[in-house]
Amino acid sequence: MPTGGIQTGGDRPAARMTFEGLQVLRGIAAAMVVFHHACWVINTYHPARSVLAGQRGLAELGAGGVDIFFCISGVVIAYAARAIPPGLPAAGTFALRRILRVLPPYWVFTAALLLLWLVGVGFKELRVTLGLVASSLLLIPYPKQTLDGHVSYHPILDVGWTLTFEMYFYAICTVIIAFAGGRRIWPWVLAALGVVAAVTTTTAGAASVAGGVLASPLLLEFVAGVALARFVAGRVAPRAGWAMILAAIAVFAASATVSDAMQARVLWWGIPGVLLVAGSLLIPIDARSRTNRVLLFFGTASYTIYLAHPFAMLVAGNVLKRGLLTDVPPDALLMLLTVLAIVGSALSYFVVEGPLIRLLKPRSRTAAEARAVIGA
Repeated sequence: MPTGGIQTGGDRPAARMTFEGLQVLRGIAAAMVVFHHACWVINTYHPARSVLAGQRGLAELGAGGVDIFFCISGVVIAYAARAIPPGLPAAGTFALRRILRVLPPYWVFTAALLLLWLVGVGFKELRVTLGLVASSLLLIPYPKQTLDGHVSYHPILDVGWTLTFEMYFYAICTVIIAFAGGRRIWPWVLAALGVVAAVTTTTAGAASVAGGVLASPLLLEFVAGVALARFVAGRVAPRAGWAMILAAIAVFAASATVSDAMQARVLWWGIPGVLLVAGSLLIPIDARSRTNRVLLFFGTASYTIYLAHPFAMLVAGNVLKRGLLTDVPPDALLMLLTVLAIVGSALSYFVVEGPLIRLLKPRSRTAAEARAVIGA
Protein backbone atom coordinates (compact mmCIF):
# COMPACT_ATOMS: atom_id res chain seq x y z
CA MET A 1 0.00 0.00 0.00
CA PRO A 2 1.19 3.50 -0.74
CA THR A 3 2.92 4.70 2.38
CA GLY A 4 6.25 6.46 2.22
CA GLY A 5 8.91 7.13 4.80
CA ILE A 6 8.16 9.66 7.53
CA GLN A 7 10.17 12.58 8.73
CA THR A 8 10.32 12.72 12.49
CA GLY A 9 9.80 15.78 14.62
CA GLY A 10 12.38 17.45 16.78
CA ASP A 11 10.35 16.87 19.94
CA ARG A 12 10.79 13.12 19.74
CA PRO A 13 13.68 11.34 21.50
CA ALA A 14 16.22 9.54 19.32
CA ALA A 15 14.47 10.75 16.19
CA ARG A 16 15.36 9.35 12.78
CA MET A 17 14.70 10.85 9.37
CA THR A 18 12.65 7.84 8.27
CA PHE A 19 11.28 4.75 9.93
CA GLU A 20 13.34 2.16 8.09
CA GLY A 21 11.81 -0.70 10.06
CA LEU A 22 8.38 0.16 8.67
CA GLN A 23 9.83 0.26 5.16
CA VAL A 24 11.25 -3.24 5.55
CA LEU A 25 7.94 -4.43 6.99
CA ARG A 26 6.08 -3.07 3.96
CA GLY A 27 8.16 -5.31 1.73
CA ILE A 28 7.49 -8.31 3.96
CA ALA A 29 3.75 -7.59 3.94
CA ALA A 30 3.74 -7.39 0.14
CA ALA A 31 5.60 -10.71 -0.07
CA MET A 32 3.00 -12.30 2.20
CA VAL A 33 0.19 -11.24 -0.13
CA VAL A 34 2.07 -12.58 -3.16
CA PHE A 35 2.55 -15.94 -1.42
CA HIS A 36 -1.17 -16.05 -0.59
CA HIS A 37 -2.15 -15.59 -4.23
CA ALA A 38 0.53 -17.98 -5.46
CA CYS A 39 -0.98 -20.64 -3.20
CA TRP A 40 -4.34 -20.07 -4.88
CA VAL A 41 -2.81 -20.49 -8.35
CA ILE A 42 -1.06 -23.74 -7.40
CA ASN A 43 -4.14 -25.14 -5.67
CA THR A 44 -6.36 -24.24 -8.61
CA TYR A 45 -4.26 -25.22 -11.62
CA HIS A 46 -1.55 -27.69 -10.60
CA PRO A 47 -2.69 -31.32 -10.93
CA ALA A 48 -0.62 -32.47 -7.94
CA ARG A 49 -1.28 -31.55 -4.33
CA SER A 50 1.02 -28.97 -2.74
CA VAL A 51 1.97 -29.66 0.87
CA LEU A 52 2.30 -25.93 1.62
CA ALA A 53 -0.54 -24.51 -0.44
CA GLY A 54 -2.74 -27.45 0.52
CA GLN A 55 -2.78 -26.34 4.15
CA ARG A 56 -5.59 -23.81 4.20
CA GLY A 57 -4.38 -22.01 7.30
CA LEU A 58 -0.90 -21.52 5.87
CA ALA A 59 -2.19 -20.56 2.42
CA GLU A 60 -4.50 -17.92 3.88
CA LEU A 61 -1.87 -16.56 6.28
CA GLY A 62 -0.34 -14.43 3.54
CA ALA A 63 -3.54 -12.41 3.35
CA GLY A 64 -2.52 -11.01 6.73
CA GLY A 65 -0.10 -8.78 4.85
CA VAL A 66 -3.08 -6.55 4.10
CA ASP A 67 -3.77 -6.12 7.82
CA ILE A 68 -0.14 -5.07 8.32
CA PHE A 69 -0.47 -2.57 5.47
CA PHE A 70 -3.58 -1.03 7.03
CA CYS A 71 -1.82 -0.46 10.34
CA ILE A 72 1.23 1.03 8.60
CA SER A 73 -1.08 3.41 6.71
CA GLY A 74 -2.50 4.64 9.99
CA VAL A 75 1.00 5.32 11.32
CA VAL A 76 2.20 7.09 8.20
CA ILE A 77 -0.82 9.31 7.68
CA ALA A 78 -1.17 10.36 11.32
CA TYR A 79 2.53 11.03 11.82
CA ALA A 80 3.04 12.84 8.52
CA ALA A 81 -0.07 14.98 9.06
CA ARG A 82 0.71 16.03 12.62
CA ALA A 83 1.95 19.51 11.57
CA ILE A 84 -0.87 20.25 9.12
CA PRO A 85 -2.92 23.23 10.36
CA PRO A 86 -6.72 23.21 10.41
CA GLY A 87 -8.61 24.64 7.45
CA LEU A 88 -10.04 23.68 4.10
CA PRO A 89 -6.97 24.66 2.02
CA ALA A 90 -4.65 22.45 4.09
CA ALA A 91 -7.16 19.60 4.07
CA GLY A 92 -7.57 19.91 0.30
CA THR A 93 -3.81 19.77 -0.21
CA PHE A 94 -3.59 16.69 2.01
CA ALA A 95 -6.37 14.95 0.06
CA LEU A 96 -4.85 15.83 -3.33
CA ARG A 97 -1.45 14.47 -2.29
CA ARG A 98 -2.98 11.19 -1.18
CA ILE A 99 -4.97 10.89 -4.42
CA LEU A 100 -1.86 11.56 -6.53
CA ARG A 101 0.04 8.96 -4.53
CA VAL A 102 -2.57 6.20 -4.71
CA LEU A 103 -4.67 6.44 -7.84
CA PRO A 104 -2.34 6.99 -10.85
CA PRO A 105 -0.37 3.73 -10.44
CA TYR A 106 -3.60 1.89 -9.73
CA TRP A 107 -5.16 3.35 -12.88
CA VAL A 108 -2.17 2.25 -14.98
CA PHE A 109 -2.39 -1.37 -13.83
CA THR A 110 -6.18 -1.36 -14.16
CA ALA A 111 -5.82 -0.10 -17.73
CA ALA A 112 -3.30 -2.85 -18.45
CA LEU A 113 -5.75 -5.45 -17.18
CA LEU A 114 -8.55 -4.00 -19.32
CA LEU A 115 -6.26 -4.16 -22.33
CA LEU A 116 -5.63 -7.85 -21.69
CA TRP A 117 -9.38 -8.41 -21.49
CA LEU A 118 -9.98 -6.41 -24.67
CA VAL A 119 -7.55 -8.47 -26.74
CA GLY A 120 -8.86 -11.70 -25.26
CA VAL A 121 -5.68 -12.71 -23.43
CA GLY A 122 -7.11 -12.81 -19.91
CA PHE A 123 -10.24 -12.39 -17.82
CA LYS A 124 -12.40 -13.48 -20.75
CA GLU A 125 -15.11 -14.60 -18.33
CA LEU A 126 -15.55 -11.08 -16.91
CA ARG A 127 -18.59 -8.97 -17.87
CA VAL A 128 -17.09 -5.52 -18.41
CA THR A 129 -19.53 -2.60 -18.39
CA LEU A 130 -19.09 1.15 -18.31
CA GLY A 131 -20.43 1.19 -14.75
CA LEU A 132 -17.89 -1.40 -13.64
CA VAL A 133 -15.02 0.48 -15.26
CA ALA A 134 -16.03 3.83 -13.74
CA SER A 135 -16.64 2.41 -10.27
CA SER A 136 -13.35 0.48 -10.39
CA LEU A 137 -11.37 3.58 -11.30
CA LEU A 138 -13.05 5.50 -8.46
CA LEU A 139 -12.73 2.56 -6.01
CA ILE A 140 -16.49 2.47 -5.38
CA PRO A 141 -17.91 -1.01 -4.63
CA TYR A 142 -20.00 -2.16 -7.61
CA PRO A 143 -21.29 -5.57 -8.75
CA LYS A 144 -18.62 -7.36 -10.76
CA GLN A 145 -20.14 -10.29 -12.65
CA THR A 146 -18.63 -13.18 -14.55
CA LEU A 147 -20.23 -15.15 -17.36
CA ASP A 148 -21.00 -18.03 -14.97
CA GLY A 149 -23.00 -15.71 -12.68
CA HIS A 150 -20.46 -15.16 -9.90
CA VAL A 151 -20.78 -11.70 -8.33
CA SER A 152 -18.33 -9.78 -6.15
CA TYR A 153 -17.89 -6.15 -5.21
CA HIS A 154 -14.17 -5.94 -5.88
CA PRO A 155 -12.87 -3.65 -8.63
CA ILE A 156 -11.62 -4.98 -11.96
CA LEU A 157 -8.10 -5.18 -10.53
CA ASP A 158 -9.17 -7.40 -7.68
CA VAL A 159 -6.54 -6.32 -5.15
CA GLY A 160 -7.91 -2.78 -5.40
CA TRP A 161 -10.56 -3.66 -2.79
CA THR A 162 -8.09 -2.67 -0.08
CA LEU A 163 -7.64 0.76 -1.66
CA THR A 164 -11.33 1.44 -1.07
CA PHE A 165 -10.57 1.18 2.66
CA GLU A 166 -7.48 3.34 2.22
CA MET A 167 -9.38 6.10 0.46
CA TYR A 168 -12.16 6.03 3.03
CA PHE A 169 -9.60 6.38 5.81
CA TYR A 170 -7.97 9.29 3.96
CA ALA A 171 -11.39 10.94 3.55
CA ILE A 172 -12.07 10.75 7.29
CA CYS A 173 -8.62 12.20 8.04
CA THR A 174 -9.24 14.99 5.51
CA VAL A 175 -12.43 16.02 7.32
CA ILE A 176 -10.65 15.99 10.68
CA ILE A 177 -7.80 18.11 9.30
CA ALA A 178 -10.29 20.60 7.86
CA PHE A 179 -11.91 21.20 11.23
CA ALA A 180 -9.21 20.44 13.79
CA GLY A 181 -5.82 20.02 12.10
CA GLY A 182 -3.50 17.05 11.69
CA ARG A 183 -2.59 16.81 15.35
CA ARG A 184 -6.20 15.94 16.17
CA ILE A 185 -6.40 12.87 13.95
CA TRP A 186 -5.88 11.00 17.19
CA PRO A 187 -8.33 10.48 18.87
CA TRP A 188 -10.98 11.99 16.55
CA VAL A 189 -10.49 9.35 13.87
CA LEU A 190 -11.76 6.72 16.29
CA ALA A 191 -14.87 8.77 17.08
CA ALA A 192 -15.54 9.61 13.42
CA LEU A 193 -15.21 6.04 12.20
CA GLY A 194 -17.35 4.85 15.09
CA VAL A 195 -20.16 7.30 14.31
CA VAL A 196 -20.19 6.43 10.60
CA ALA A 197 -20.13 2.71 11.41
CA ALA A 198 -23.05 3.08 13.82
CA VAL A 199 -25.13 5.09 11.36
CA THR A 200 -24.36 2.68 8.52
CA THR A 201 -25.22 -0.38 10.60
CA THR A 202 -28.47 1.19 11.73
CA THR A 203 -29.60 2.38 8.31
CA ALA A 204 -28.17 -0.15 5.87
CA GLY A 205 -27.10 -3.06 8.04
CA ALA A 206 -23.65 -4.47 8.74
CA ALA A 207 -24.08 -7.08 6.00
CA SER A 208 -24.81 -4.47 3.29
CA VAL A 209 -22.26 -3.39 0.71
CA ALA A 210 -21.84 -0.06 2.50
CA GLY A 211 -21.54 -1.81 5.85
CA GLY A 212 -18.81 -4.04 4.43
CA VAL A 213 -16.59 -0.96 4.19
CA LEU A 214 -17.94 1.72 6.51
CA ALA A 215 -18.58 -0.64 9.43
CA SER A 216 -15.76 -3.11 8.82
CA PRO A 217 -13.63 -4.25 11.78
CA LEU A 218 -10.61 -3.80 9.48
CA LEU A 219 -10.86 -0.06 10.10
CA LEU A 220 -9.65 -0.73 13.65
CA GLU A 221 -6.26 -1.58 12.15
CA PHE A 222 -5.96 1.95 10.76
CA VAL A 223 -6.97 3.34 14.15
CA ALA A 224 -4.32 1.21 15.84
CA GLY A 225 -1.73 2.66 13.48
CA VAL A 226 -2.86 6.20 14.36
CA ALA A 227 -2.45 5.35 18.05
CA LEU A 228 1.07 4.00 17.37
CA ALA A 229 1.94 7.25 15.59
CA ARG A 230 0.83 9.17 18.67
CA PHE A 231 2.39 7.05 21.40
CA VAL A 232 5.22 4.97 19.86
CA ALA A 233 6.61 6.58 16.70
CA GLY A 234 10.00 8.18 17.10
CA ARG A 235 10.98 6.20 20.19
CA VAL A 236 13.74 3.59 20.32
CA ALA A 237 13.43 0.48 22.51
CA PRO A 238 14.97 -2.55 20.76
CA ARG A 239 14.26 -5.08 23.52
CA ALA A 240 10.60 -4.17 23.69
CA GLY A 241 10.47 -4.09 19.91
CA TRP A 242 11.87 -7.58 19.50
CA ALA A 243 9.55 -8.90 22.20
CA MET A 244 6.58 -7.52 20.25
CA ILE A 245 7.84 -8.99 16.99
CA LEU A 246 8.35 -12.44 18.53
CA ALA A 247 4.88 -12.33 20.07
CA ALA A 248 3.44 -11.33 16.68
CA ILE A 249 5.22 -14.19 14.91
CA ALA A 250 3.85 -16.63 17.50
CA VAL A 251 0.27 -15.46 16.88
CA PHE A 252 0.70 -15.56 13.11
CA ALA A 253 2.11 -19.09 13.40
CA ALA A 254 -0.85 -20.12 15.56
CA SER A 255 -3.26 -18.70 12.99
CA ALA A 256 -1.79 -21.05 10.37
CA THR A 257 -3.26 -23.97 12.33
CA VAL A 258 -6.76 -22.45 12.16
CA SER A 259 -8.80 -23.26 9.07
CA ASP A 260 -11.03 -20.17 9.26
CA ALA A 261 -8.67 -17.44 10.49
CA MET A 262 -9.95 -15.22 7.66
CA GLN A 263 -13.31 -15.03 9.42
CA ALA A 264 -11.68 -13.44 12.47
CA ARG A 265 -8.76 -11.75 10.74
CA VAL A 266 -8.59 -8.75 13.05
CA LEU A 267 -7.93 -11.18 15.91
CA TRP A 268 -5.55 -13.54 14.13
CA TRP A 269 -3.78 -11.11 11.79
CA GLY A 270 -4.74 -7.58 12.87
CA ILE A 271 -3.47 -7.81 16.45
CA PRO A 272 -0.12 -9.43 15.56
CA GLY A 273 0.11 -6.99 12.65
CA VAL A 274 -0.11 -4.10 15.08
CA LEU A 275 2.58 -5.74 17.24
CA LEU A 276 4.83 -6.10 14.19
CA VAL A 277 4.38 -2.45 13.29
CA ALA A 278 5.02 -1.34 16.87
CA GLY A 279 8.14 -3.49 17.08
CA SER A 280 9.42 -2.19 13.75
CA LEU A 281 9.00 1.39 14.99
CA LEU A 282 11.04 0.71 18.11
CA ILE A 283 14.01 -1.03 16.46
CA PRO A 284 16.55 1.12 14.55
CA ILE A 285 17.69 -0.22 11.18
CA ASP A 286 21.10 0.45 9.63
CA ALA A 287 20.19 1.71 6.16
CA ARG A 288 23.85 1.49 5.06
CA SER A 289 23.90 -2.31 5.21
CA ARG A 290 23.78 -3.88 1.75
CA THR A 291 21.20 -6.44 2.86
CA ASN A 292 19.06 -3.75 4.43
CA ARG A 293 19.29 -1.61 1.31
CA VAL A 294 17.82 -4.49 -0.69
CA LEU A 295 15.05 -4.95 1.87
CA LEU A 296 14.39 -1.22 1.88
CA PHE A 297 14.04 -1.25 -1.90
CA PHE A 298 11.36 -3.94 -1.73
CA GLY A 299 9.63 -1.79 0.88
CA THR A 300 9.80 1.20 -1.45
CA ALA A 301 8.37 -0.93 -4.27
CA SER A 302 5.75 -2.65 -2.08
CA TYR A 303 2.79 -0.77 -3.59
CA THR A 304 3.94 -1.70 -7.08
CA ILE A 305 4.43 -5.31 -5.98
CA TYR A 306 0.90 -5.31 -4.63
CA LEU A 307 -0.61 -3.90 -7.83
CA ALA A 308 1.53 -5.77 -10.36
CA HIS A 309 1.79 -9.31 -8.98
CA PRO A 310 -1.72 -10.36 -10.15
CA PHE A 311 -0.35 -10.22 -13.71
CA ALA A 312 2.33 -12.75 -12.76
CA MET A 313 -0.40 -14.95 -11.30
CA LEU A 314 -2.38 -14.61 -14.55
CA VAL A 315 0.61 -15.78 -16.56
CA ALA A 316 1.29 -18.67 -14.19
CA GLY A 317 -2.33 -19.78 -14.29
CA ASN A 318 -2.42 -19.76 -18.09
CA VAL A 319 0.84 -21.70 -18.28
CA LEU A 320 -0.45 -24.41 -15.93
CA LYS A 321 -3.83 -24.59 -17.71
CA ARG A 322 -1.96 -25.41 -20.91
CA GLY A 323 -0.21 -28.32 -19.18
CA LEU A 324 3.18 -26.61 -19.03
CA LEU A 325 5.38 -26.92 -15.92
CA THR A 326 2.95 -29.43 -14.41
CA ASP A 327 5.83 -31.88 -14.05
CA VAL A 328 7.53 -29.47 -11.64
CA PRO A 329 6.75 -30.41 -8.02
CA PRO A 330 3.99 -28.05 -6.82
CA ASP A 331 5.83 -26.82 -3.75
CA ALA A 332 8.95 -26.01 -5.75
CA LEU A 333 6.80 -24.20 -8.31
CA LEU A 334 5.03 -22.33 -5.51
CA MET A 335 8.32 -20.99 -4.16
CA LEU A 336 9.60 -20.15 -7.65
CA LEU A 337 6.36 -18.36 -8.58
CA THR A 338 6.39 -16.36 -5.33
CA VAL A 339 9.99 -15.20 -5.80
CA LEU A 340 9.62 -14.39 -9.50
CA ALA A 341 6.37 -12.51 -8.89
CA ILE A 342 7.94 -10.42 -6.12
CA VAL A 343 11.11 -9.59 -8.06
CA GLY A 344 9.37 -9.03 -11.39
CA SER A 345 6.68 -6.84 -9.85
CA ALA A 346 9.26 -4.85 -7.91
CA LEU A 347 11.21 -4.14 -11.09
CA SER A 348 8.12 -2.58 -12.64
CA TYR A 349 8.51 0.18 -10.04
CA PHE A 350 11.15 1.64 -12.34
CA VAL A 351 8.70 2.06 -15.23
CA VAL A 352 5.39 2.86 -13.50
CA GLU A 353 5.24 4.04 -9.91
CA GLY A 354 8.66 5.70 -9.66
CA PRO A 355 8.29 7.85 -12.81
CA LEU A 356 4.70 8.74 -11.85
CA ILE A 357 5.79 9.95 -8.44
CA ARG A 358 8.55 12.08 -9.95
CA LEU A 359 6.11 13.52 -12.49
CA LEU A 360 3.13 14.21 -10.22
CA LYS A 361 4.86 14.96 -6.92
CA PRO A 362 8.27 16.33 -7.98
CA ARG A 363 8.96 18.21 -4.73
CA SER A 364 7.85 15.50 -2.33
CA ARG A 365 9.97 13.25 -0.14
CA THR A 366 8.66 10.23 -2.05
CA ALA A 367 9.86 11.81 -5.31
CA ALA A 368 13.33 12.22 -3.82
CA GLU A 369 13.18 8.58 -2.75
CA ALA A 370 12.10 7.55 -6.26
CA ARG A 371 14.95 9.50 -7.82
CA ALA A 372 17.43 7.84 -5.48
CA VAL A 373 16.08 4.34 -6.18
CA ILE A 374 15.89 4.78 -9.95
CA GLY A 375 19.30 6.44 -10.03
CA ALA A 376 20.81 3.54 -8.13
